[in-house]
Amino acid sequence: MAASKFTGALIRRERLRQNFSQDGLCQGICTVSYLSKIEQGKAEAGSDILQPLLSRLGITYETDTDFLAWAGKTIESLYENLYAGRGGTQEAHAGEDPFLDRRDRLLASPYMLDVLLLERAFLPEGPLPELKEFTACMDRRQYEIYLLLQMRAGREGAAEELLRLNPCGFFTCQTGILRYREGRYLEAAELLGRAYDLAAREGHIYLMILAKLFLGNCCSDGGQLELMLEHFKVVRRLAQVLPDAEQWLSDINYNTASTYLEWNRPAEALALLQSAGRQGALYFHKLAVALEKLGRPEEALEAVARGRAAQTAEVAAEAVTEMLDLVEYRLRHPDYLRDGTYAALLETAFARFRRELPQGFIRFHLPYMLEVLEAERRYKEAYRLSEEFSWVLKKE
Repeated sequence: MAASKFTGALIRRERLRQNFSQDGLCQGICTVSYLSKIEQGKAEAGSDILQPLLSRLGITYETDTDFLAWAGKTIESLYENLYAGRGGTQEAHAGEDPFLDRRDRLLASPYMLDVLLLERAFLPEGPLPELKEFTACMDRRQYEIYLLLQMRAGREGAAEELLRLNPCGFFTCQTGILRYREGRYLEAAELLGRAYDLAAREGHIYLMILAKLFLGNCCSDGGQLELMLEHFKVVRRLAQVLPDAEQWLSDINYNTASTYLEWNRPAEALALLQSAGRQGALYFHKLAVALEKLGRPEEALEAVARGRAAQTAEVAAEAVTEMLDLVEYRLRHPDYLRDGTYAALLETAFARFRRELPQGFIRFHLPYMLEVLEAERRYKEAYRLSEEFSWVLKKE
């Protein structure tokens, strides 16, 4: 019945979009009352009625039984992978679009909703599909993913509704990751700890790793270096049995290196970055900062140049550019603290980071902001900023 509800909702949406009346659409095909039942999902029309209605609306609908059988198995496998933690976050390693060349045929099939929902679940970048009008015909699993996407988009109450509907390891972990990115570390740690336990009971090792990785990040942001290393040690143990262990270990090395940079331990940070095996713009930003702190300006400038060449969608492109600009300016202008240009660049960038990026980026750049304010004797502003971000400045 879920498929008939979806087909009915699709017909109704296209009919209204094309300004068809019910009478105009069904003329010569079926009665108005029967079309009304189809649109409400109360009648499961046969192909002798369904195909003419779809054809009149210009909708191609997939009927090949072999293709639909393949599609069903593929969709089911993707749901299983998602709930097991193999995808579904910007840090996860889902790879390329799971639907590739068959996307058009899938979108012209009863699996359209699944495709649109899973695409955004596995590949978070990009606009959310407009699916609100289809919520009434979603099955429970589809609605769960719909809520997940709404939660990521910042819809108030979506996280709570999702956990009421299905408090499984995957959604508990996803909610914990969201709270982490919002800077709500105590709440995030509680959710992620629960997600780890749930994932262990469910037998989802990828989900266990993801929960522990973000628990380590919570500790990093809270200045608990030793506890962070303990969580990452567990991730290393678990990841060693996986075929993609190298990617997880790279994440740990990168995250640990970032924390070491914040603790002004650049030599340790550099060693980890050199073994991280990354090539993204943010990686080269951290590499440039480590080399800058170690007094190796030429190598740092080379890292900045490589970061510009490696610009990706890791975070907002303009924000990454500003991060690289700030490092390059410091390297080329050793007296940057006496230069109002640097202060203006940093204030503009810091305001953007606060508006657009997760708390970790604010934490990383806060010492530079305080350095400028104190150099310019703007002590009251420095004090207010220190008070606002006192959680950042605490060290164990």
